[in-house]
Amino acid sequence: MGLLTNTVKRQRLRVVTPYVRGDVLDVGCGPALALEACRDRIGSYTGIEHTDERVAGLRRRFPDHTFLRKDLDEDLLDLGRQFDTVLLVAVIEHVFNQKHLMRQLVPLLKPEGRLVVTSPTPFGNDVVHRIGAALGLFSKDAAHDHVVIYNKRRFLLLAREFGLMLETYCRFQCGCNQLAVFRTAVDEGSPYSPP
Repeated sequence: MGLLTNTVKRQRLRVVTPYVRGDVLDVGCGPALALEACRDRIGSYTGIEHTDERVAGLRRRFPDHTFLRKDLDEDLLDLGRQFDTVLLVAVIEHVFNQKHLMRQLVPLLKPEGRLVVTSPTPFGNDVVHRIGAALGLFSKDAAHDHVVIYNKRRFLLLAREFGLMLETYCRFQCGCNQLAVFRTAVDEGSPYSPP
């Protein structure tokens, strides 16, 4: 782990916290930081991770919540329910089969539900992250694990393809990371956010 990795994670959590509420699905939940930070606003919490060991540890630590092991590139996310908030915090850039993942997630959103995504910006990934990883400030492995890097235009295209509306978009951490908040489109006329 790099010297600044935990600092970056905490800042990322502060950016997504205002959107966490109700029944929450945290895809790639890691140590379930959102559950700890937003416990008072969460009705139910389901976390998804990619290893049995991580899931077993989370189940021991948070026995009142649900944790599942899933391969985001291949597995079906047929969870039998919908969620107010779906979190993809520092995850989407690691998924090869992003269309498969989105096809799984969109039906899991309740009407007016929100999909909250963070990912590095092209500048953050191509410049800052690679230099920081080489210097030991960030994880060296993560620098090579990013499959697709988004920008606002690409998020708008994603919204259009999957019938979502880009409700909020902003950059943070000096432009190195970005937040995109999608919601299910009420007006079928346009999945795009207002100019």
